[in-house]
Amino acid sequence: MSALSLDDSIQWVSGVGPRRAISLARCGIQTVRDFLYFPPRRYLDRSDIKLIGDLKVGEEVTVEGDIISVNSRKSSRNTLITDIVVYDGTGMIIGRWFNQEWVKKQFEKGSHLFLSGKVDYYRGFQIINPDYEFLTEEEKELIHTGRIIPLYPLSKGLGQRFMRKTISNILNEVLNKLEDPMPQGIIKKHNLIPLREALHSLHFPMNKEFIKRAKKRLAFDELLYLQLFLTLRKAKRRKHKGKSFNVESTLEKKFLSSLSFKLTNSQKKVISEIKRDMQSPYPMNRLLQGDVGSGKTVIAIAAMLIAVNNGFHSVLMAPTEVLAYQHFFVISEYLSSLSVPFWLLVGGINPLEKKEMLSLIHKKRGIIVGTHALLEENVKIPDLGLVIIDEQHRFGVTQRAKIQRKGREVETLVMTATPIPRTLALSVYGELDVSTIDEMPPGRITPVSKWVRKEEKRKDVYNWVHKEVRRKGVKAYIVLPLIEESDKMDLHSIEKEAEILKNSFFSDLKVGVLHGRMARAEKEEIMNGFRGQQFDILITTTVIEVGIDIPRANVMVVENADRFGLADLHQLRGRIGRAGSKSYFIMVSLEENITNNAKDRLSTLEKISDGFKLAEVDLRLRGPGEFFGTRQHGFPDFRFFDPLKDRSMIGRVRNAVSEIILNGWEDRFNDRIRDIRKGSEFIDVG
Repeated sequence: MSALSLDDSIQWVSGVGPRRAISLARCGIQTVRDFLYFPPRRYLDRSDIKLIGDLKVGEEVTVEGDIISVNSRKSSRNTLITDIVVYDGTGMIIGRWFNQEWVKKQFEKGSHLFLSGKVDYYRGFQIINPDYEFLTEEEKELIHTGRIIPLYPLSKGLGQRFMRKTISNILNEVLNKLEDPMPQGIIKKHNLIPLREALHSLHFPMNKEFIKRAKKRLAFDELLYLQLFLTLRKAKRRKHKGKSFNVESTLEKKFLSSLSFKLTNSQKKVISEIKRDMQSPYPMNRLLQGDVGSGKTVIAIAAMLIAVNNGFHSVLMAPTEVLAYQHFFVISEYLSSLSVPFWLLVGGINPLEKKEMLSLIHKKRGIIVGTHALLEENVKIPDLGLVIIDEQHRFGVTQRAKIQRKGREVETLVMTATPIPRTLALSVYGELDVSTIDEMPPGRITPVSKWVRKEEKRKDVYNWVHKEVRRKGVKAYIVLPLIEESDKMDLHSIEKEAEILKNSFFSDLKVGVLHGRMARAEKEEIMNGFRGQQFDILITTTVIEVGIDIPRANVMVVENADRFGLADLHQLRGRIGRAGSKSYFIMVSLEENITNNAKDRLSTLEKISDGFKLAEVDLRLRGPGEFFGTRQHGFPDFRFFDPLKDRSMIGRVRNAVSEIILNGWEDRFNDRIRDIRKGSEFIDVG
């Protein structure tokens, strides 16, 4: 066979073949290049292995020992717990897994293994969901003589020895042929090592310093390729002319002067940035980020009124019907004194009503609020000037593209209440201009947040909620963990749990139930009932996560809070205390049944209310691919660049990109930019 190239299928590497290629593909390895840049999840080094007798709680460690027992049992809440006990002559430690039946089959009493993770203590040392590795006698000898061994993420059908052998074959075959596109001046200026040395040290480092230097070079490259791609892309888009709006809008001025509150300085700054974009001859492509309750909706309405004043339609697209209704309700209140037509277009609308609405949309210019129903082929929107996409990360790639294609060179504003530090936003959303609302409206009181850890306290929580509703006349949410509207959880279980809560604690109160599978009219009726006097308590799922504004709702209880992400919990918390009254956010989750990661999330929510600080924690816990919502969109996940640890690198990379373009060196990077472009639909749409 001819010599391997980086773009060859992984199956052509010696010892792989078609069957193992399928297993490697599950790890994201399809080509030779993919494996070359596939980082070990960690390394085994004799100097890192600790004696169990010397362990301290909170340490990240690797221990070595023999398995002296393996057992599984059910907890009082029917959680399957699997434990192994490892002994190394100085002490014992438990490896523990929850609800993972397959784990028990991996272990046998008497086996020798390495166990890694964060040390916890509960009736003895333990590691929750630890990494583990069985090594041959030969490999154990290598470790004990100081050799660092890479350990890779695996999928079914793969083993560590196969992975090490395969990457060794690849390095021997292709490394010497690899060209380093980075100019020597940039390598020297930023104290980088050559690419060949970095890739070899990634897989077979001589010591820890080699690992550190390898990852620094590869992180620099990773961010540079993305920044270079986005910079070139932005320059190309600047060649397209868009609409140029007259931003001296009487509608916008009347709207802002009618508000019962003053805009914050941050809101004023953002409106100025949006006006500058709309006045420019180039299409706006802006990200507006701000914490929950920071006032993004007011800014969106102001921008839409400018477009309407210029004779164009504006569209506000929301990810759920509940949020679309909320936006429509808010807009109808704000614009009651203005002669601006506005419509609500959601799924399941009466065909005759829809036909009449589309007819009016062709005759008048106004504001259209909707959901995915806006994307239907028969929905034609003439003179579409502005598209605002709320909670943009909750839309699929093709959905975002479809709504933009309904107009020609439309102005685009995407909004998110999952804020990230500005420098990180610039590094990831490099093609978008970024506006940030970084202050809250005056009078907003941060909810008191509490994690209830023990089963016996749960009853006290609901008795307290009953008293709050009864004595103070406040409204309360109780959120159950049906994560998505499409979740396959048995619907009856939600309604059954609601019935239990009503009968046990709230029999003398008016309780409503809301979930994502209800008919549109039913959802609307329940939300209006909760907004008014019909319900005191709303038992619901996360359909109320974003955008719902019930001023008297000052209490929220979230059951099984460990099932929610940090951003989800912060969004939920943002639904209460919106009228300036003291509010309470209570997370119920039994400490003994949850992972360390979940404990970190819930503890963090108790201490931190600032969305930007929470975002940094979330980024650390989840990793950038999940945090930025890019994992399923072809966006190149960061494998080496850490947006928190490597943030000091961002400025240096941007300077290097400027130097590359100034000197006309961008063609050197064409191969990697081409790969990014292939999977860049997410970036195209923003």
